[in-house]
Amino acid sequence: MDQNSKSEQQAIQETILAFYHDGHALYDPDLYKQILHPEWKFFLIENDQLRIVDREEFCSWYTSEKFNPNLNWETEFYNIDITENLAAVKLRLENLEVKYIDYLNLMKIEGKWWIVHKLSHEQRK
Repeated sequence: MDQNSKSEQQAIQETILAFYHDGHALYDPDLYKQILHPEWKFFLIENDQLRIVDREEFCSWYTSEKFNPNLNWETEFYNIDITENLAAVKLRLENLEVKYIDYLNLMKIEGKWWIVHKLSHEQRK
């Protein structure tokens, strides 16, 4: 892997940790808006059916009233695959109540990495 790819991987990891991970950990929708592109979509299976959630609805799930500082969120990166201004990331996002395996597609737009698409598997504990 060349140095440019390593620096882009690091930039993606730092961006995801600062805005996506912390958005979950702090229940702060303003952090999500720094990384989830306005056209972002979340595809999930609900009651054995495809459900598509937009950024506005997703952000509404995370509010300060629901914040629980005792959940101890952690993020582990499994894979980051980069081709020019596109990236695919597989990660584990977990706390004491739930474990997510997220597949995120990112695009680098005007020098900034944005998550544009998400697939997620949820496992309640």
